[in-house]
Amino acid sequence: MTLLQKTRPRSKEGAALLVALAVLIILSLIVGSFAFEVQLEAMLVSHKRKRFHAEMMARSGIEYAQAILDMRGQAKQLEIEEMAEDKDGFMKAALYIKRGLSTTSTIELGEGEFSVTLESAEAGRNINLLTREEWLSILEMANVPSTDWDTMIDCLEDWIDKGDLHKLNGAESNDPFYQNAGYPVKNGPLDSVDELLLIKGWGPDILYGKEADEESDAIFGIADLLTVWGDGKVNLNTAGTDVLLSFAEYEDWELEGVMEARMGSDGEGNTLDDGIKNLGSVGANASKFKLQSNFVKVTSIGDVFEKKYQIDCIFLVEGSKPTIVYWEEGQVK
Repeated sequence: MTLLQKTRPRSKEGAALLVALAVLIILSLIVGSFAFEVQLEAMLVSHKRKRFHAEMMARSGIEYAQAILDMRGQAKQLEIEEMAEDKDGFMKAALYIKRGLSTTSTIELGEGEFSVTLESAEAGRNINLLTREEWLSILEMANVPSTDWDTMIDCLEDWIDKGDLHKLNGAESNDPFYQNAGYPVKNGPLDSVDELLLIKGWGPDILYGKEADEESDAIFGIADLLTVWGDGKVNLNTAGTDVLLSFAEYEDWELEGVMEARMGSDGEGNTLDDGIKNLGSVGANASKFKLQSNFVKVTSIGDVFEKKYQIDCIFLVEGSKPTIVYWEEGQVK
């Protein structure tokens, strides 16, 4: 037997081994890729499942809020012994809403929970009903440069009114600002506070404030002072201090007295006697203030394993059955 004949079988065995190894490597890559796709799909399904559950939690919060609103007419002063039966604070929440106060409830359901807040949608100044003098007071309070006031107010009035003639410092649809922006003036009332950002002369600094820099002073922002809901009267039981201070030039009541009256006779917050019962007791002008609201804002957040979903809506509570007049929803980032 020659040397060539002896080595030939070993060469075949080596080639077969290489082929087997190559096949194993390819199979490993296929299996690994498949396993990765399965794991990724499982993660996506889990994410969607948790998001769906969070959304359902948020919707449950809206139903819970509607039940509170339905009970507001039957709410009465709770007695001490009744408090033990009101474990989740449902009747207390209904009582608060009846008095025009805000209330928050957190309810656990299975593997998640929802947190729902009911508050007056009339706790700010109605953009569509403010007079020029009232706007001047608000802009001055926010430290907006006085040189901008006339342009801002005139452009706002041109945005709302139905005419095509612009005011002295205003702008209609033929103004270069709107032509460059690609949209006309609305010629109607604002539907949201953020709509101010579309109007010439207004911008994020005005609505949300800015810090002082070398060129200009700080602006404190006015978004939290405003609303588009209601008849123009501000709910005195829930309005923020800045909103109330914007009336200081025209009213003779004291802010401190309002805050004390909100806490009731016991002087403590979050108790059964909370809420101002009479406008006259704090010297408030009935033509500008109210104690209950016809529009209630509901914010419901569903939370399932830290996946959150939020629904914001506005209820019109005139009559016996609350009606939803605004709705916005989405995942909380």
